[in-house]
Formats: sequence, structure tokens, C-alpha cells
Amino acid sequence: MSYAMTEEQELIQSNIREFVTEHVAPLADSLDKNGEYPSEAVVKMAEQGLLGLVVPAEFGGLEAGYLSFVASVEELSRASAATAAILVQHTVATGCIGRWGNAEQKGRLLPGLASGETLGSVAVFENGPKLGAGAEALIARQHEHGYLLKGAKIDVGNAGKAGIYVVFATAEPGDGKKLTAFIVSAGQKGIRVGPITKCTGLHGYQTADISFDDVFVSKEDMLGALHGGSSIVGWTLALAAVAEAAETVGIVATAVKHAAAYSKQRVQFGRSISNFPAVQIMLAGVAANCHAARLVALDAAALIDQGKPFEVESAMVKLLALNLGQKSLCEAVQVEGGYGYSEEMALARLYRDVAGTTLRNSPAEFPEKLIAESIA
Repeated sequence: MSYAMTEEQELIQSNIREFVTEHVAPLADSLDKNGEYPSEAVVKMAEQGLLGLVVPAEFGGLEAGYLSFVASVEELSRASAATAAILVQHTVATGCIGRWGNAEQKGRLLPGLASGETLGSVAVFENGPKLGAGAEALIARQHEHGYLLKGAKIDVGNAGKAGIYVVFATAEPGDGKKLTAFIVSAGQKGIRVGPITKCTGLHGYQTADISFDDVFVSKEDMLGALHGGSSIVGWTLALAAVAEAAETVGIVATAVKHAAAYSKQRVQFGRSISNFPAVQIMLAGVAANCHAARLVALDAAALIDQGKPFEVESAMVKLLALNLGQKSLCEAVQVEGGYGYSEEMALARLYRDVAGTTLRNSPAEFPEKLIAESIA
């Protein structure tokens, strides 16, 4: 194992747990029903310092690292995975700027991202077989003093709410290997956010397609090197996979706790079903798999903090989360029987939310391929 929480990190996790109980859990059901963006909760997260967890102290952040970030995502997801998804999208964008930004970019952007004055987002995916190859691929054409971006991105998280987008474009159509990352202000002329996508779960977490019509980006807003975007994309998706796995762990942990409590109340044949071996085996299996996924997610996060490669561990986390998610929710629903399928029960929301945490970003890479290639 690569991680061990410090006293400071354990204190942060404890504070987050109290924060979730007070400010996030009470709004989870209403958020699921009305689907409105949880502005007040995001403001509270900013006040708590959650939006600056991975930002260095010199820029106003907590400098708590990715281990604290992943642990916080799980705690948030135990109550509201939609709220956690907002934090994940923001932190991935912030992490990109923190890792690849130059001194001027960090000094200009990180303080606002850490304080919550500005929300961040990453725009990666496109319609087409690969980045840079589709009819609406985002193309960067050289222009005096910078570039003009034309094309579209799909399924962009925090769409319409983010003030800063980390966007990946190619200067050579059809060649997705020559990507370049740009920092784009949401207020730039030529940016249009499409209708908010109506999703099965994660209600309140806004995703939409975004079109770019000759959006000017200065050379000062290039993130990293020209044609150096591929490595940034790889890091971005690997970090997102770890964080989304933490979302899944949080959802499943709540579901199995809910199912276990219900099993003690539900009586069949004169005794609670919690005494039935079949139910015990089912709940124990879910709890054990959830614990294993949590450990791997925290281990991957610790590797990021240590500056070590973590892409293979990220793929393993993603694979575990895929296997853990919907199967575990199905088993939790089975424990609760017909009531578990009812919208009046918490499991209905959790079941819908876990589809979002396991399927988001899944087109990017098949985790089995990367894991298999890594085996010596």
C-alpha cells in the first residue's frame, strides 16, 4: 500500500463528514427530484475549502493533496453523488492547471479556483471515433497572437456553471495524437453551451455539449506545450477514473448500510431476514468488495501525491468500480424486495446515480487493455 493518512488528513476527512451531515445530506432527495443545480451547497463547499483541496497554500488552497480529495469525494457521495461530481470536475480542471500551468497561469487562475470564485471544468470528449477525427472535432487554427478554436465538445461537466474550461484541441484534423490543451474563459465570444442533458441519475450535476465558433485563445492560455495535450488527457482521465470510483464506493457504502438496516426490520417466517445466510452472504460480499475498491482508490490517490505513475492503478480502480457499482445496487435492492425498487426508498436514487459514476468517461479507454499490457 502507498498510503497512510496523516493526522491532518484524518481531521479533514472528519470535518468533511460533519459538513456532509449538516449541509449535503438534507438536500439529497430534493436535489434528485427537482434536478436543480445545488448552488448553495457549492458555496458551502467553497467556504469549507473543498474547492481548493489540491491547490498549494501559496495560491489560497488547503494543499491537502489527492488522498484527501478522493476521501472527501467518497464522503460527499455517501449523501449526494451529484454534489460530489461537481467537485470532481472542478478539481480535475484545477489539477491540470496546477500540474501543467506556468507561474503566470497559476498565479492568475488558482486563487479564484481555490476560493470558489471560479468553477472549473474539463472538456475532452467529441463525437467521432477518436479525438480530432470527427466532423465536429475541435480544431485549433493558428491566428495572430494565438489560436482560433472551432468545433464542439460533448458531455462537458459543470457546463454553463464553470468560469474556466480546460479544453483539448488538435491543430491537425484527424490526428488525435497531436492534441494541445488550452485554458478557455467561459465568457469568450463564440462559446455556446447547449441544453442541459437530462440524465437518469446525478440530478443537479449539469452536463451539456459546448460549441466553439472561432473562439480566440491567446498563446498565454496554452496549457503545457504545443502538441503536448495527449499526456495531459491521459492524466486527466486517470484522475477522473479514481475520483469517480470513490463516488461509486460512497454510493455503495450507503446502499449496503441501508439494506443491512432494512434487513433487521423485515420479518419473514417469524424472524428478521438479517438472520438468513443468503442475505448475510449477499451483504458481506458487497461490503467486502466496497472496502477493496476504497483501498485501491486511496492507494492510487497516494501515488499521485507522491508524483509516481498511477495510470495502471487507476485502470484497476475503474475496473473494480465497474464490477462493484450496479451489481451491488441490484443486490441491495433484492434484500429490500419490492420496497427497494420504490421511489420512496433511498435505493432508487442510489441505483440511478451509480450508473452515472460508473459510465462517465467510459469511452476513453478500456481498463482491461491497460492492465493486461502492464503485466510483466
